[in-house]
Amino acid sequence: MIRFGVAGIPLTSKGRTFIESVEDANNLGLNALEIQLLRVNVEERPALEYNGLSPRDVDTSIIVDILRQDEDGNYNSIGIDNIIEEDDIVQELFWNMAKNYSDLDEGGRLAKELDVQLSIHAPYYMDMLSDSEMADKSYNHLKWSLIIGKAMNAKRTITHTGFYPKDRKMAVKRATDFYGKISSELNPSKGYPYIGVECSGKTEIFGTVQDLMAISKKVKNIEPILNFPHVHAVTGGSLIEIKDFEALISEFSKYSKGDLYMEFSGVEYEDNNETKLTAIKHGDLKFETLTEALIDYQGDSTIISSSPLLEHDAQYMYLIYLRTLSKKLQRKATMKKQVA
Repeated sequence: MIRFGVAGIPLTSKGRTFIESVEDANNLGLNALEIQLLRVNVEERPALEYNGLSPRDVDTSIIVDILRQDEDGNYNSIGIDNIIEEDDIVQELFWNMAKNYSDLDEGGRLAKELDVQLSIHAPYYMDMLSDSEMADKSYNHLKWSLIIGKAMNAKRTITHTGFYPKDRKMAVKRATDFYGKISSELNPSKGYPYIGVECSGKTEIFGTVQDLMAISKKVKNIEPILNFPHVHAVTGGSLIEIKDFEALISEFSKYSKGDLYMEFSGVEYEDNNETKLTAIKHGDLKFETLTEALIDYQGDSTIISSSPLLEHDAQYMYLIYLRTLSKKLQRKATMKKQVA
């Protein structure tokens, strides 16, 4: 099976919530949706007013952690699978797309009913490999994304890794340690999404094909995310022939979690760096060539439009795929007649 979807709220959506986005994706004939965890605010506050409640019972925010004092008076995370006590501190996440766990659960159930496969993209600014406090902040951002992903029954949480450290030789080790730690804490065996690590479109940001293959070999629950425009940009426009796409598909499919997850758009680039994502009709990265590789791919796959035209290009990609598939079937039928 091949699924087509969009990254973010469809442009034609009148509503701006998670639940409405699921409905609109289905109405557009799409069966995949990548929710963007953007414009969120997390606050720490005393938990007195929530005493005796489960985080899932709170209807004014999404509580992503409970902090409780130990014997030495230090506050430590105890997770959200506990009843809140009056002396606790809670971390509350406020998000314009969903106001509480009830919204996340309802949207997840609706997506399952409509057969819209969900994924969630963590906040875009990450700096996991640095020696600064940004590494801890990035850990929390990914942690919250995994918690929300679990609540909406998303299959994967997608993230960027951040900038290379000064010692680039240490990058893969640091990334392996970072992802190994968080995936052992919040792993799919506990109902959390897989962690999808996305290709980078800029040379100073971690995420070459080689980087992703290296960490995927070492961390079981990591899934490399094949972003074609990013790969095309950082390799100076290398994706031209069918075999170029086939080689990437072959590599990434080794570590895919049931379906090969891909992102596509047009792209402008300069000096091996992405400068802008564009509509898929623009530039030298051709979806028509990719479809020639995809129709021979034997596994399930998902293609997400990251184009500025979002659903328009998702629908257009589906149309191109059907045309390519139809031509292949016609060629097979013609060959059978000739043999007969």
